[in-house]
Amino acid sequence: MLIGGFTALVVLVAAAVGGLYWLDYESRHPEPDSGRPGAWMSTSADEVSRFAHVGIPAAAIDVRWGYQNGFQDDFAVLAFRVPQAGLEDFKGTLTVSGWAESRYVQSADLDGFQHVGAPDPSSTLPLTCGDFYSPGPAKQIGTRVCFAARDDGTSQVWVSAMHTP
Repeated sequence: MLIGGFTALVVLVAAAVGGLYWLDYESRHPEPDSGRPGAWMSTSADEVSRFAHVGIPAAAIDVRWGYQNGFQDDFAVLAFRVPQAGLEDFKGTLTVSGWAESRYVQSADLDGFQHVGAPDPSSTLPLTCGDFYSPGPAKQIGTRVCFAARDDGTSQVWVSAMHTP
């Protein structure tokens, strides 16, 4: 009797935890354009470009972008390729104070680039990256720009931007 009661209690607790996990799924995976925290929103490449304070060069190809509504801090990603001959001109439009080789890409950035179907920056090493901050409507925007040369004569550029406290 005691073993049966304990078994029933364990099954009941497991069912309750599973039910809460199932109910919480929607808050962890909000519908696109729902406006809920974590939802990927429909927006244009120009809007993402303005948010990140990074202009998209006229010669850019394979432009991909995404904008995620955050609980407190919104997040945007932008990826494109530019001819290697135009990379220095593009870099000159940015307020990055210094560029450095990097082997680390934040998981949030990787998730964003994967979401928009951009190449995985962590598989294209070495990366050259730089950061800068820009004024936003309520908070500053922290932007990270990374790039790597490709065999086809272009450079892949990855941009991630987020509100900063």
